[in-house]
Amino acid sequence: MQTVEAAGLPIGDDHPPRVMGVLNVSDESTYDPSVFTDPDEAASYVDGLVEEGADIVDIGLESANKRFEVLSADEELDRLDTALETLDRTARDAVFSIETRYHEVAAAALDAGFDMVNDICGFADPEMAPTCEARDAAVVKMASPPDLTRPGALTSVDEIHDALARDLTDETIVDPAFGGWSEAKTLDDDREIFHRLGEFRDLARPMLVSINRKNFLGEVVGRETDERLPASLAATALAVERGANVIRTHDVAETRDAALIGDALGASDLADPTAQR
Repeated sequence: MQTVEAAGLPIGDDHPPRVMGVLNVSDESTYDPSVFTDPDEAASYVDGLVEEGADIVDIGLESANKRFEVLSADEELDRLDTALETLDRTARDAVFSIETRYHEVAAAALDAGFDMVNDICGFADPEMAPTCEARDAAVVKMASPPDLTRPGALTSVDEIHDALARDLTDETIVDPAFGGWSEAKTLDDDREIFHRLGEFRDLARPMLVSINRKNFLGEVVGRETDERLPASLAATALAVERGANVIRTHDVAETRDAALIGDALGASDLADPTAQR
């Protein structure tokens, strides 16, 4: 397993699981508690995430919900100012990640103070990997087709694995893309991906999972979004035991504890990641 460094923060099997908190600076984002368009309020929220134990704060410029129109690179760049003002006003120290699908936005963010990139289109922009590589920046690659308008629209474990295996940089973190990114993707698909999570370890890169309050967990326990925290925490511990190195979440303090339990009390030796393939 290759260790990835994000602004000096080591991520990998030889290090504790890292927690990524979330801030959205987009009005259309659906999780209201994380949405702030005023930089002072956003900075205060970020400071709270770090106090709760976030190692990384991921800032989104637009909602990835498939119900909304995709923003252009120029439209994302217009919103980047709010994100940069937020960074300037934060009092706490963390690794700051920009969520984008465009290399132009990644370059502008990294050059202005961001530490890493979260690419929800999995290098569909062919200049994304070289842009991050040239700046020696860590980058999360979410499994997706090579299409800037269709993030995460893959359904089978084999498709996801193949998409993630292409064009990896030395500082890439892989994300198998849980959630309803397309009409074709079902809750059964998410359960299968979770069941076989350890198979992605053969990519030899740290793995990020974003499972916080997801529908596939809600269906198992029969709970709506605001009642799914216990299910998310149970899944977090299992994900870490199966090889997740970063957990992206809106519930930072609780998720940190669940991740540490999964790390400390889970199986000491992970099974051969290629055994099921």
